[in-house]
Amino acid sequence: MAAGAIGALPLFMSYNSIAQAPAPAPRASSEGRVTGSTPTPGPADGLEPAPLDFELLGMRFRPPAGSVMRGDGAGANAVWTISERVEAPRYILKVSRLVASDAISSPRAQMDALVRSVSERPSPDLVFRVLEEREFEIAGRPAGALDTLLREGTDDEEVSAVQSYHLIQVQPNEFIVISSLVPEADWPAVKPLLRRAMATVELEDPEALARARAERMQRGEAFLSVLTPDMLRRAVDPAPAKGEPDGRWYRITRMGADGQPAEAGYMTVVATEAAQGAANPDRSEREWTAEERELGLGVRIRVRMLQDERGSRVADSDARYWMAWDRSREFWTVRSTSRDLGPDGTTLRAGKSTSQLGIRTAPSAGMPARVLQVATVDLDSPATPPRKWTLPKGYLSQAEAILLARLLPRDAAGDFGFYWFDPRTGRLAQRADLVRPTAGGVMVSTRATLEAPILEQRCDADGRELRRSADDGTTIEAIEPKALLDLWRRKGLPTP
Repeated sequence: MAAGAIGALPLFMSYNSIAQAPAPAPRASSEGRVTGSTPTPGPADGLEPAPLDFELLGMRFRPPAGSVMRGDGAGANAVWTISERVEAPRYILKVSRLVASDAISSPRAQMDALVRSVSERPSPDLVFRVLEEREFEIAGRPAGALDTLLREGTDDEEVSAVQSYHLIQVQPNEFIVISSLVPEADWPAVKPLLRRAMATVELEDPEALARARAERMQRGEAFLSVLTPDMLRRAVDPAPAKGEPDGRWYRITRMGADGQPAEAGYMTVVATEAAQGAANPDRSEREWTAEERELGLGVRIRVRMLQDERGSRVADSDARYWMAWDRSREFWTVRSTSRDLGPDGTTLRAGKSTSQLGIRTAPSAGMPARVLQVATVDLDSPATPPRKWTLPKGYLSQAEAILLARLLPRDAAGDFGFYWFDPRTGRLAQRADLVRPTAGGVMVSTRATLEAPILEQRCDADGRELRRSADDGTTIEAIEPKALLDLWRRKGLPTP
């Protein structure tokens, strides 16, 4: 195609579904807050004070206040979705990379090809009109913007929207694309807001970004190289004279339509010295091998998430992570089970379960490379072989990742890069963690993958988590166990 790969610049969703499109997961702001069910007031210009940083694209800009973001895909195929967190958002933005099919292209060529492809689409009920086209520069790079009106359907079935594209040429045939979708009725009010947001776009030097990323990874590798068993032991929860540590409890809430936090679930986290066998719920202690009796760092996380407001359906997760004190090997299991109320109306019955198993064996003379294997078992799906990775330097185990705020130096600001297995995407990925001292504690800003939004957790002086804003719209906050259980019982919700 002469103008380029216009197939990569489609109407990014069926514009007649904009009112039903779910709001993306929320983004934690620089203060660690998450927007609720209605837009949060921002500065006088109506934009978020802190920009969204798209490191993989070398670009950042300030979105409208109250925006939330979700990242999907990986590397060159990554796509970021930004929207108001309301049931019927006035705007949905998508940010992506476009590589044209021609060796040399331009914003004008891409815009012309888009107009041509939509204009020629056979549809008797389609009305397509170009509202405005502009060409300009951003940081010396060619850029263009195209606003188009699309109407389709008839009478009560007619749906109309304004689709806009903001293109920035970063290579002879490569572009950053910020596209927006807005119902036509909302366009007069939303247009100035989006124009102000696009005016804040900044481009960063790719060589400087690459250097910063390499230095970040070097700091992470250096940190892990001096991590001793004693340092790891100091991260475990204090144990009573007899018995196991109590661990920490967390209330999980999601902002309701009334602007008040609604119960979404709860979580317990406990870090102990434990035998490897304790991480496998399918084997009793009398069955343990000598290897399974080895002591190391154990972390257990139990989560209950409500699937409806009454708690008649829940999703339970039991995750157990283990790592040898010398960091040479690790083992983990994660079991997730759906439950619903039985005929008696009080007892939760176990339903479908899925499980994950992760194993990293110690290097040996016959196999000096460090290899991680992760297998997932879902009884409703065909069995698949485990995924395997040869691990690079700077690899962070699952147990260390959970306790990272307790392990990182907390007396000075610094950023660290690691490789780790990302449970959400199921791949070995780079992550970035920025540590900043605060009054009485520390703030850790984490980008779980280079495509993910930055999430922040506020911790106490010992690095133990106090509050976290998650990118699925929930807030996780430390709470006393009795207070949590009393709260749930008052609301008639199922507790252990």
